[in-house]
Amino acid sequence: MIKKILIFILIFFSILPTLAFSQDSSKTRVAIITYIKGNVYVKKLKSELWIPAKVKMELASGDKVWVHQNSQAILQFSDRSTLKLGSNTQLDILNLDYDKDTKKEVSIFKLLIGKIWATIDRLLSQGERVEVQTPTAVAGVRGTEWIQEVLEDGTTKIWTLRGVVLFTAKDKTIEVKEGFKSIVKPGESPEEPSKITEIEKFDEEEKKEEKREEDKGEKERVTPSGAKSSQKGSIFANNSLDYGIFKKGDLTLAKLSFTPELALGPIRLGLDLSLYTNAEDVSYIQARVKYGELNLPWLGVRYGNIDNFNLGYGLIANRYSTYDMDGIVLRLENPKKGGIITLLPSPFNRDENITTTYALRLFYRPLNKLEVGLNGMFDLDSDISKRQGIVGIDAGYYFTRNLVVFATFAQRVIHDGISLEDSRVLSENGFALGLQMSVPIINSVLYLQALNYSDNFVPSYFNAYYEKNKILNLLPSIEESNNRISGAILGFDTNILNIISLGMRYESYNFKMPALYGQFNLKLGERLAISLSYEQDNISLPFQFINNNTISVLNMVYPIAQNVDAILTVERTYDLYGNPKDVYYLTTKINL
Repeated sequence: MIKKILIFILIFFSILPTLAFSQDSSKTRVAIITYIKGNVYVKKLKSELWIPAKVKMELASGDKVWVHQNSQAILQFSDRSTLKLGSNTQLDILNLDYDKDTKKEVSIFKLLIGKIWATIDRLLSQGERVEVQTPTAVAGVRGTEWIQEVLEDGTTKIWTLRGVVLFTAKDKTIEVKEGFKSIVKPGESPEEPSKITEIEKFDEEEKKEEKREEDKGEKERVTPSGAKSSQKGSIFANNSLDYGIFKKGDLTLAKLSFTPELALGPIRLGLDLSLYTNAEDVSYIQARVKYGELNLPWLGVRYGNIDNFNLGYGLIANRYSTYDMDGIVLRLENPKKGGIITLLPSPFNRDENITTTYALRLFYRPLNKLEVGLNGMFDLDSDISKRQGIVGIDAGYYFTRNLVVFATFAQRVIHDGISLEDSRVLSENGFALGLQMSVPIINSVLYLQALNYSDNFVPSYFNAYYEKNKILNLLPSIEESNNRISGAILGFDTNILNIISLGMRYESYNFKMPALYGQFNLKLGERLAISLSYEQDNISLPFQFINNNTISVLNMVYPIAQNVDAILTVERTYDLYGNPKDVYYLTTKINL
């Protein structure tokens, strides 16, 4: 039976690349980012990661744009129409396509907060549709130039500069003609239009920035839209000089480091050139690649510290982290068909700090809303008796862009070097049903899982504790299965205006072995921030906030002068007796 399953998997793997990377002949529309000032981030469809936006990056239906404070961006379409996004703006691209019936263009956006300046370079023909939704109103555009703003309480304002905009809320629609403005407050109908007396110009900040650059004699770079960008074109994205104290156990050293970050198109590279001394002589010099990234629509590579790696909707791996051991995540995909994601240990890890864990996910989308995947994660330790392995299959169905329901199954195939031929290994398995829902209006993600597994199977076996427990010889040993256990996971992640972010996760199995995970971030300015993460596994009763199953990390950044920050980082774990083991970093950072 096992041989038949292996043959089936090999056949499936052999035909998957052909299916996954076949070209889609359907016609699609995109928006191109032509101008960026400051910090602008993008979240692609079916991804939970916000990535830095780049000039010439393409955006399609389902993508999101987040413009931070004191930042701006311009999106341009094939007909040279533009959307200019102001500071503190969040915009979702709901639909950027062609109507199958009318064969006309359809452009639907959702402005969650912030301000946009929109310009259409032509009159819309019959059947074409441009619509901007907000939490309180809908603007159906028949004009060619308008401004729209959403305040923190959901109030929506609109200014029509050319043409006509149909403004709808509470089943009432009004026409806002050229030279007029209107407003909709939460729970109310649109107010009657009034004449525009004053308009905030998007280009004012941009022109001031360009003028400063001209005064310095620096060259300006013209974007495809004709807008001048203040970016210098340097490959150095960020440079800093750090000096401070590094403490780990009984070891205390002074550290001096230069950490340049380089960016060349979709490629980013962070270096760490550090000198450690005990005040008497040079202890050692470190020159390494701290991280490296390549982000393309069909190819992604991440090198460096791996954090929060998930596999099989968390049933196989949940927040697996390598800590100070580097790894490589490789993504190769056709966004509409499928692809491959792999996790590999870095070949440059030091001998005393090495991980041997590998992961593979093959996924395919036979339907637009359905994704199926095959997963495997293995620890191929040089000591055969320590080798571990779990494989699984899952399927997720996207009812809407913000709601996915999934099912996943996992089977242990190697435990402490013993394979499926042993009945104890064969009996180790589990499955889960769950849903994940995004709530854009409050920028949150909620998720719920129900699990059932054999009592010798450990859900999320590869977790944030795996590497630590492996060193301490605390991984579960192989044993017989006696019964099955049911469990539940409940969690949420939220971000409020990029000021406060909070994540919580609670797990309970037969009301036993509960686990709690939390992360809190507070950002009070561009350089003033506090973050705290806390995790406890196998919570015992009575509850103790701190024990040997606790991991906590505190990070504080405080500006002490222009371009100078003080940074304190404390990473704390506990031994079997509850004694803390801390790693301290007290650093002064000079932004060059």
